[in-house]
Amino acid sequence: MNNEAVKLIVSLLFSFLLAFSSLEYFYILPILAVLFYEQKNIIKIFKKLILLNIFIIFLVLFVAFQNFQMAIELFLRTNLILLFNIIIFYKSKGYDIVRGFNTLKVSPKFISIFYFTISLIEYLFIEFKNIKNSLKARGFSGKTSMFVYETFGNIFAMMFIKAIKKSEDMHHSMIARGFNSQIFLLETNEISKKDIFVLSLVVIIFLIKVLYI
Repeated sequence: MNNEAVKLIVSLLFSFLLAFSSLEYFYILPILAVLFYEQKNIIKIFKKLILLNIFIIFLVLFVAFQNFQMAIELFLRTNLILLFNIIIFYKSKGYDIVRGFNTLKVSPKFISIFYFTISLIEYLFIEFKNIKNSLKARGFSGKTSMFVYETFGNIFAMMFIKAIKKSEDMHHSMIARGFNSQIFLLETNEISKKDIFVLSLVVIIFLIKVLYI
């Protein structure tokens, strides 16, 4: 799938169906369809899913003590939603998703906040990577000692200060440019056959469930 706006619509519809309706076998069809288009990355996709399941399993185990059947259903629902969204957004970047929201005419303020949040996260990630490489070059190792704890404390404090400084710089920069709560983005509104097929499949399933209910 190529169009970010279509991805967001499909993601919302499919996630809504799985979260608020009874489980059906045909829910697997959209997953198989998008998985077919991303078959080259299937191993990486399932690795991400397994990593996310580390957190899900704790929740499922907690529910299992009260209601085992509900726990199994929760596990299946969560994994189906996660798998579908991981696949469709696998090649997407944060800024692509912002463009998708912009195409859907979401509130300009929301788009601006989303855009600047991604910019800040990206900046902090680069800074953290630089600090990590610097420590590695100096032979630092994460052993259990007061020096290590102090080093990690200093890193977190430094990252916090950098985040505040960067946000203030962005604020002053946008004021100087006459920012009025709206960002203008370049958009590509091309919709491929893959987008149409997956969207049609999810919409059909959605309509079947609505009419069935």
